[in-house]
Amino acid sequence: MISTLAMVLMGVLLFTQRQPPVYRATASIIIEASPPRVLSGVKDVVELGSTNYWSLRDYFQTQYKVITGLEVCGRVVAKLGLDQEAGFLGIPPGKILTDEERRAILADQTPSRILQGRLTVEPIRDSMMVMVHAEDGNPNRAADLANEVSLAYRNQNIEYRRSITQEANGDLREMVERYRQRKETDDQELLGFERKHGVGSFASRRQALEDRVKMLNDRQGQLLVRRADLGARVARVSKIGFGDDTFAVPLDTILSSNLVSGLKAKYVDLKDQRSKEAVQYGEKHPRIMALDAQLNEMKSSLRGEIGTYIQTIRGDFEETVAGLKEVENLLARANTDLGELASLQVEYNVLAERKKDSDGVYDQVRTRFTEISLSAQVEMNNVRVHEMAVVPGQPIRPDLRLNMAIGLLAGILLGLGLAFLVEQLDTTVKERDEVESRTGAPCLGLVPSIPGPKKRRSRRKDQTLADRDFYVLQNPKSVVTEALNTIRTNLTYILPDRKIRTVLVTSGSPWEGKSTVVIALGITQARFGSRTLLIDADMRRPRLHRAFGLTAETGLSSLLVGDGNIETAIQKTDIPNLDVLPCGPVPPNPSELLKADRVQSLLAELGKHYDTIILDSPPVIPVSDPRILGGMVDGVVLVVKLGHTRVDTLVQVRRELAAVGAPLLGTVLNDLDIKRPGYYGYQYGYGHYGRYKSYEGYVSLDTDVATKRTPDTEE
Repeated sequence: MISTLAMVLMGVLLFTQRQPPVYRATASIIIEASPPRVLSGVKDVVELGSTNYWSLRDYFQTQYKVITGLEVCGRVVAKLGLDQEAGFLGIPPGKILTDEERRAILADQTPSRILQGRLTVEPIRDSMMVMVHAEDGNPNRAADLANEVSLAYRNQNIEYRRSITQEANGDLREMVERYRQRKETDDQELLGFERKHGVGSFASRRQALEDRVKMLNDRQGQLLVRRADLGARVARVSKIGFGDDTFAVPLDTILSSNLVSGLKAKYVDLKDQRSKEAVQYGEKHPRIMALDAQLNEMKSSLRGEIGTYIQTIRGDFEETVAGLKEVENLLARANTDLGELASLQVEYNVLAERKKDSDGVYDQVRTRFTEISLSAQVEMNNVRVHEMAVVPGQPIRPDLRLNMAIGLLAGILLGLGLAFLVEQLDTTVKERDEVESRTGAPCLGLVPSIPGPKKRRSRRKDQTLADRDFYVLQNPKSVVTEALNTIRTNLTYILPDRKIRTVLVTSGSPWEGKSTVVIALGITQARFGSRTLLIDADMRRPRLHRAFGLTAETGLSSLLVGDGNIETAIQKTDIPNLDVLPCGPVPPNPSELLKADRVQSLLAELGKHYDTIILDSPPVIPVSDPRILGGMVDGVVLVVKLGHTRVDTLVQVRRELAAVGAPLLGTVLNDLDIKRPGYYGYQYGYGHYGRYKSYEGYVSLDTDVATKRTPDTEE
């Protein structure tokens, strides 16, 4: 963060010092909502401003863009001749340009756009005043630019109104003539139609036809009812038969008439008289026969009367049918006339509506033409220049204090961002608790960084490798030695129910210092009197024989393939109680040599001669050898380098070892910088070891049993 902040501040300082001074001049103009109204009731073609709130807001926003638009800027460039000023175009003073060079400069960026980039518009809140700012390296030119832009905008606003008004006036003149001709044509068409069809009597003719249709409809209804009634009576009398009793005919109208009633009464009297006289005179008496003749005559008269009535009914029916047909013909003719009249009226209405539209459009266009002609003679503007710009005395840029304040804030934020970015991109483990939670195994100890030259990536080229490997031997009172003693003690008591004799030391990935830990742990075990054997099980990149200066002609690979014997393969070292079984010749297929029966029998045989056997194996992730060997030893120790080992590596190592049933005893945190307080978020207290003046010989190199003495110095 400090480095980033310093770089940003230095860059800001250099940038500020290299910036040329920039001056700002300001002119103020007033944009009114609407211009003064000279002609009352006359609406202009161009509304300069607006009375609606939302429209007015949009209008002002548009005007702010117009002020800095290319049209206004072009007017200013042409008036001031800015396309010929070298300083305005950014040409160094004193440099003479050819016409081709000038055209090339103007082709990249026109003077109007250069001026546009130097203008800003600032509206004053709750007012109609607008501040026009112009920036330039020359203070006099900055004032000229602000003033000329304000004047050019004012003139452009009124010229815009004038040009639109003149254009609209010319268009309206043509429209007036066109609509006048159209109006005359529509008038002639309507007049001709009226003369041809007598359209003046349309209303009375239509009313008469409608009255006739109504009357005929009523008459038609009456005749239909009468026809139905007479039809039923005709059908009834057609079924009447004449028996002996003529007076028994079922015709109420006949029977109820006065004539029939009189005939019936006389007939009854004669019939009673005949009955009486027939008893007195007999049936053959002339008087009886005369009465019979009278009775028959009365029956004939009644039959004639009934026949006449029936003929009358049939005649009325036929007359009703004929009248109904005539009414229907008249009604059809009236409806036809009414339809023709309606068709004519529709055509007439179309012509009348067209004439009405033509009259309305013509009147509107003529009225508007008159208004615009009057408006064009009065020029009013809603823009006026309030204050002209003055020559500025001080530049506005560069502002060193402002730039440094911004640089300070930006540097802090950038430094924080980079720090958090690096932290987020770093997926390595950084704390002891994180290692224990990821592996599920306790931390056996911490190995501080071994003093000396910084280790390089290539181990073969590192000339200080031997000094690091045997640092605990050469510095028995160092913090590193005490750390290894702690690891040895924790490893001894990690399993309370049994003693650990065979230990596999591995790591998740290369370059984590597992071989150095193996050598240091082996030396520590030997110094405490434990007969210790180091086995170089890394048959891909063996290193133990080089560290101890031994030969690797025979070793672990030789024993696994059945060549040689244990006595010749194991080599003594200069350190009492510490022997080494080198890797031997590097085989082409190391994983195939590590068969369970061979390795287990070999470890069992070696266990008869040594108290502790430590195997140096390859990393778990790249190869499968540690997983094969992990299930054949008492436990596995995982070497972890904080800030180097990745979190996903620990998770994968735990999963791989658990899959083969290899017991993970714990982890060793290697290469810790104890001089750095709070290393990776965990405060380690190994610095306190420096307070103890001496730790007198835990073991003597020529003895087999370790004896601990009490320190003769206090903390």
